[in-house]
Amino acid sequence: MVFDAEEAMNTLVLNEIIYTEFEPAVLKVTTPVPEDIFNFTEILQNKLEEHLDNNSPDAPSLTDLVSQ
Repeated sequence: MVFDAEEAMNTLVLNEIIYTEFEPAVLKVTTPVPEDIFNFTEILQNKLEEHLDNNSPDAPSLTDLVSQ
C-alpha cells in the first residue's frame, strides 16, 4: 500500500507477482485449524448464559454434554 498525500488515502500498488499452485493455496486458506473443544464450548456457554439473563433452563450445560 502506498499513501497518496494529495488524496489523503492509501492505494493498493502491485510490487511483486508471486505465482502459486491454485489447489494448495485454496486449501491453505479454506482449511480450518482445529482448536480445543472445551474452550469453544466454554465461550458458547457463557454467551448462552448472558443471552438467557442467568435464568438458565432445566437442561445440562454444554460443558456437561461434552464431558460425557
